[in-house]
Amino acid sequence: MHFHKYSYVTNFEFVTKIVRGRSFKTGLGRYGLAVNVSGLDLYHIQIRGPGWERGESEAGLRFPKASTQSAGERTRLIVSDDGGMKLEEHSGKCLLSSAPGRFFGQCGPASIFEFLREEGDLFYGMGEKWTGLEHSGKTTKFWNTDVWADFNENSFIQGKPAPDPVYLSIPYLILRRRDVYLGFLLDNPRATFISTGFRISIADQMDVTPAGEDFSEAIIEGAEKAQEQTHIAPHGFLHLGCEEGQPNLYIIVGPSLAELTCKMQKLVGTTPRPPVWALGYHQCRWGYESERDLLWLDGKFRKHGVPVDGLWLDIDYMRGYRVFTFQSAHFPNPGEAMAKLARNGRKVVAIIDPGVKLDKSFLVYQRGRKERAFCLNPQKKEFVGLVWPGETVFPDFSMATARQWWAREVAQFVHCGIQGAWIDMNDPATGPADYKDMLFDRGKKDHGSYHNQYALGMAMATRDGFLRAHPGLRPFLLSRSGFTGSNRYTAIWTGDNYSNYLHFRNSIPTTLNLALSGIPFNGPDVGGFGGDTTPELMMDWFKAGFLFPFLRNHSFKDTRRQEPWAFGAKVLKVLRRYIQLRYRFRPYLYQLFLEHERTGEAILRPLFYDFPDTADLPLGLVDDQFMVGPRVLQAPFLEERQKSRAVILPGTNRWYDLTDGVWREGESTIRVRARYSDTPIYIRDGSILPLARLEPTSNAFQGGHMDFHVFISADGEASTKYEFDDGTTFEFQKGACTELEITAVRTKDGLAIASRVLRDSAGPPRLTFTAPAEIRRVTINGRKAKPCSAQGVPIGNGRMKTWSASGAGLNQVADRPDAK
Repeated sequence: MHFHKYSYVTNFEFVTKIVRGRSFKTGLGRYGLAVNVSGLDLYHIQIRGPGWERGESEAGLRFPKASTQSAGERTRLIVSDDGGMKLEEHSGKCLLSSAPGRFFGQCGPASIFEFLREEGDLFYGMGEKWTGLEHSGKTTKFWNTDVWADFNENSFIQGKPAPDPVYLSIPYLILRRRDVYLGFLLDNPRATFISTGFRISIADQMDVTPAGEDFSEAIIEGAEKAQEQTHIAPHGFLHLGCEEGQPNLYIIVGPSLAELTCKMQKLVGTTPRPPVWALGYHQCRWGYESERDLLWLDGKFRKHGVPVDGLWLDIDYMRGYRVFTFQSAHFPNPGEAMAKLARNGRKVVAIIDPGVKLDKSFLVYQRGRKERAFCLNPQKKEFVGLVWPGETVFPDFSMATARQWWAREVAQFVHCGIQGAWIDMNDPATGPADYKDMLFDRGKKDHGSYHNQYALGMAMATRDGFLRAHPGLRPFLLSRSGFTGSNRYTAIWTGDNYSNYLHFRNSIPTTLNLALSGIPFNGPDVGGFGGDTTPELMMDWFKAGFLFPFLRNHSFKDTRRQEPWAFGAKVLKVLRRYIQLRYRFRPYLYQLFLEHERTGEAILRPLFYDFPDTADLPLGLVDDQFMVGPRVLQAPFLEERQKSRAVILPGTNRWYDLTDGVWREGESTIRVRARYSDTPIYIRDGSILPLARLEPTSNAFQGGHMDFHVFISADGEASTKYEFDDGTTFEFQKGACTELEITAVRTKDGLAIASRVLRDSAGPPRLTFTAPAEIRRVTINGRKAKPCSAQGVPIGNGRMKTWSASGAGLNQVADRPDAK
């Protein structure tokens, strides 16, 4: 696979005549064109013909079909007889266009869609890319790679150049054009590419004009004609293409980024609510291999007062790296070890790789061979690669029978009490063996047909195995690679990163673009996986990432240790504080996951998701700040030894500065100083945040024990709904959850709070309320409240006060569905 070579646009034959909008002919045959329309300004363009008879994607997209073009709410898409395309509002305003005869092209098995760019266009999304937030002038391929094996170390350590492509492929592009957002999704699992403005040059020194002067003039003439028809001023081209496979392009109209994200997420499926423990803190290191290691970790976390949920096992726990085995010297009784750790509130997460050791005495191999579950090579023999166990064979997840076999193996293995798994090396990584010889569907399908969705198939089968082993419990999986739709089965981590400030800083735009591309449950390895981290980098990374959807500290076995206590007492104090703060904020994070499951809303999001991008506050290029849901803004320090930084506070609302305990004006830019123990965090005016009431050292989840933090800066009001369930099972699907409605009204230095239970099937709530210290009088459901002691690590610098009704009055009133 050539990562940086692309099907060259001049070689494509573009369609210049379409018969009645339904078919066209090229030198390779006659093709059918279908434009499917939904009522949500969502369009599916599908082309069938020789070589493109059927789609190969297993993404499972959920397209809400409508029967007529008029079903679009705001827009209509027109493919003209001359081979042009136009997307316009019903008012006639053009949103997207191609030049005449330049909408779709073919070059053998390859296909391409071409659109006119407009000056000022900005581009986002593209799934997992390590090359920044905004993607103008970028040409990139989508092909899952094993980064450390496929690129040299200057690339993956220093980013010179940044590796591209990387572990996960989602060929989805967001176009911001003026005040409208459009989305483009290629549903093709083969190698695809997107160019937002390809600069054609030789050896990066001499620019080239495509196909000579005459051809260039023809394109310009067509673009000028399109401009006359659409009022779009051409500024280059946008290309989306596939090297092989059936062309399937989805076009989504926002018009806002939030609406676009929700529509795209519903198309690919929302992420199911995770078990709450998956939103806790996770500790991992290549080298944790035994019961002794896990018990040592458990004791150290308790000794140092650091809450933790997940203790992780890397490849060394296995017998000779054989999947689904324990080394008996490390785990003489795995079930007993898991039970012991579970009693202390710890979940064990084990690595599971797809490679099965080629060993005729190995029972897993014997059972897989009997089921004919492994990929074949061109000679119709089992394809053999080289991974940790040595020579290995690989499950063919393209086949339902192989997925069912794998699920049975997973179920048998994790039945001992393993509660989660990270599925690694599923790019698929085959070592020095060339994966092109790995065939699918009993050798009938070439490697490219399934490469990018291999990890998706593995996630589907592994999740099924956990559901078989632990029926009724929500599984938690973490995957290195993935494809469109992987979010329905697994969280994603951003792969093998490095302990330096480049990887630290780049983790933010990478995570944001994943969130906008349908992968909300994601995050980097905090502190960096490879190389020796420093105390300063660890502290900065924890401060920035403690509210990322996924938080794991993971490191390479031959590097400096990264456990929170490994850097001395002063650093431990800072790391402990931010881990404890994560557990305080976990109910808020959980609410964001519940809202995502219902609506598709992003969890981590760029500033321009919630606020307008204006000339005075250009948010579209801000990649060093982010929102956690709609209420919390973070502006971390991302440079080594950085002394100060500018912070943009968007929107007309005010912001509560948790560090200084003061209100800041919106639509402004302020300068803040770096502080050893603090990071800039701001709460949006009019917010009510559900925070956990728990001891700072505890990782327990009690959804009904909440401390609602109320932030209202002046005379005004705020409201929220809060829902909780047991956090682990599927009983919520049967209605076993409690839902509250909280409202708060501020007048001068007073606060009137009302709490009402809308549904009570998961136990009664026990509530307190916290507000900035400027609030001196509080009533709760009409009763005078009294100050009480706060429970949990303070979220700011002590300028907050907690209130409760006297005695049991709060809970008695709040629990009544008819409370006034």
